[in-house]
Amino acid sequence: MRLKLTCRFDSSSTVPFNYSYQLQNVIYGLIRKSSPEFSDFLHNTGFQEEGRPFKLFTFSKLFFHDGCLGKDGFTNVTSCYLMFSTPVKKNYEHLVLGIFADQKFTLHFTKEHFLKALITSVEAVEEPHFESSMKFVCLSPIAVTTGKKIGDKTVQHYLDYMIPEEREQYISNLRNNLLKKYKLVHKREFSSNSQFGFSFDPAYIVKRKGSIRKNIRFKRDKQTGRFTHIIGMEAPFTIDTDPELIKIGYQCGFGEKNSAGFGMAEKIDNE
Repeated sequence: MRLKLTCRFDSSSTVPFNYSYQLQNVIYGLIRKSSPEFSDFLHNTGFQEEGRPFKLFTFSKLFFHDGCLGKDGFTNVTSCYLMFSTPVKKNYEHLVLGIFADQKFTLHFTKEHFLKALITSVEAVEEPHFESSMKFVCLSPIAVTTGKKIGDKTVQHYLDYMIPEEREQYISNLRNNLLKKYKLVHKREFSSNSQFGFSFDPAYIVKRKGSIRKNIRFKRDKQTGRFTHIIGMEAPFTIDTDPELIKIGYQCGFGEKNSAGFGMAEKIDNE
């Protein structure tokens, strides 16, 4: 289930480059307007698999209809749209009900800097036909992590597809993440032993001179004042596996940090 939300700002505005955390708060806020209890469940608990919480939804970055690229962000913006996707009926229903409860939201950056917006249209987007080999374009970067030992501690390390030594693990972890989401959505293990292939578009990588890594400044720690960062890859990609696994990625998001606005993709139509 996928929605396209079109929004209009109260006035011509500047949107900073790093807005993922604020946009995540908007999504949770809209769900909360329908059901505070379900919003708290998603935020605090989520759907558990092997001790890890999954929210089972994702959303895209903002796509601006106008404005221009400035030094500190996107300037003179008056309208935009974003996409939301989930296989979970409650996620979908509570978001829709929350939207129609008010149709307004605010992106809060600082006490002095906030942007008010009105949702002007909500469109349901039809799912594509899923096949064993499909091409997608990223609507938000794909983040994949692993544990990395530093001294006596194990820290979260974001895998970089462009580093040859990390590429195989990037693809393997991406597959394992899809298997966990499949189990949560369908309440059973994925039974197929189909092969799994994933590759970002080589021609696009050459065009970008290898620069497909996105470092997103996310949330600021109130005590230290430091920002957490989420690192992902953003490029068109091809995925070859069972169509049901591809469908899970399309609905929930590919990779991790989906509920923070990462891993959303759209099918590229064959020319």
